[in-house]
Amino acid sequence: MDSPHVKGGYRKLVDVDGGAEAKQSPSGRSSSYGQPSKQSTGRIREVASVVQEVFPPFLLAGLGMVAAGLLLRKVHRWPVFQEADEMLILVPALLGLKGNLEMTLAARLSTHANLGHMDAGGQLFDIVVGNVAVVLCQAIVVGFLASLVAVALDTLTADGWHAMHLLLLSSSAVTAASTASVLLAAVMILIVLMARRFGINPDNVASPIAGMLGDFCTLGLLAMFADLYWSTQLECLWPQWMANAFFCVLAPCCARVAFRNKHTASVLREGWTPVILSMLLSSFGGLILKHAVRHFVELAPFAPVTNGAGGNLAAVQSSRLSTDLHSHGELGTGVIPGKPPRLTSKGHVPLHVEDDEPLTPTGTFSALFKSDNHHACTARILISLAVPGALCFVFLIVGVRSQGSEWPDPLFMVLYICAVLMQVSLLFVAAHGIVNTLWRRNINPDNAAIPYVTSLGDVVGTTCLTAAFCVLQSLGGSTMDGPA
Repeated sequence: MDSPHVKGGYRKLVDVDGGAEAKQSPSGRSSSYGQPSKQSTGRIREVASVVQEVFPPFLLAGLGMVAAGLLLRKVHRWPVFQEADEMLILVPALLGLKGNLEMTLAARLSTHANLGHMDAGGQLFDIVVGNVAVVLCQAIVVGFLASLVAVALDTLTADGWHAMHLLLLSSSAVTAASTASVLLAAVMILIVLMARRFGINPDNVASPIAGMLGDFCTLGLLAMFADLYWSTQLECLWPQWMANAFFCVLAPCCARVAFRNKHTASVLREGWTPVILSMLLSSFGGLILKHAVRHFVELAPFAPVTNGAGGNLAAVQSSRLSTDLHSHGELGTGVIPGKPPRLTSKGHVPLHVEDDEPLTPTGTFSALFKSDNHHACTARILISLAVPGALCFVFLIVGVRSQGSEWPDPLFMVLYICAVLMQVSLLFVAAHGIVNTLWRRNINPDNAAIPYVTSLGDVVGTTCLTAAFCVLQSLGGSTMDGPA
């Protein structure tokens, strides 16, 4: 998007309605029709706009994660999950990795859409082909890596390792991840284009929906392919070997297509480190989950929604920060731009900040919860959405499990909300720090920020949830309490 026009000592800035203009002098003070009352009104309208755009897809994403949690509760009792218990370590790592790929795809597409790159047909085709190729290549690689790490971590904490389990995990993970990547990439492209057409900021809706579809779709495909390969493993192994061989050939072909595309070549250069490091972090989250479900049987359905909900909100913030930095600065300068117009789904709004105030606040609790910076205010709005979201998700999980016959225990509700708020607050502080650090180091945050943020969400979310269940058990509580 074009920056505000500067002429004759005044900046023209579009107001929140997208039509009225307000003049601003070089001193930063607005003229007679840019009074603080209008600025306050614009802020209120923007708050309403953020809530209206973010909360519905956030709830939809939560429903998908609730479904994933209930599915995990069911499939972790399947023979393949019982015999090859490395699958429980693989699940958070693979879901986190696939979620990272889809959400970074959503962030890249949102930035392209907001900058007008997807308005031209020829450029749109190049963007679509390059991004589908790169996510398919990444999905194949991370599927192999996630299975290797799952087996390695299980070997370190168990008596030994099983080569047949590695073959099972690798073929299941790669088949599920690659199949899901093609399906979800098509959905993400459609969502971003539709959001652009209807005047909705794609940054607010694409990442949560990517998380919603990614978790349930990938877990369902993983369970299906794992059960299929497991049922044939005693008779023949060639389907698993053929699957691994096919995707080993397909990955470099996709990499070649993506590397020759100007829109995705940088992803192959910059995108591997955050994906691999995030996989390691998510694997530790899976290790925590593996031991936690042994002590707390009721924890399994809450893990995906806890980890995913916080990660989705932080991903929205990361995507918004990255888009704003690209809109008002130039990647490669290593400098955080300052004194920008505020970016909304309908245009630019004047943001009266001091000359030395950065576009994005620093990643500290003080900056996030006390600053008047636009992005800090948005962060507080998004964090507040975690509370009603958590209430909805807990009631839904307990209602489905008890078939509507019981309520969630009040003590559990309090502990769960505390765990969610702690997780989300830590993630938002981390998101601001990570995006700023990446930008200063000339790394595109669209390619690298979300994997770090969501993998931290897996570890912090699983840890906070386990701590909540420990406190609940010590106080003699339960997740459900009496008839509804």
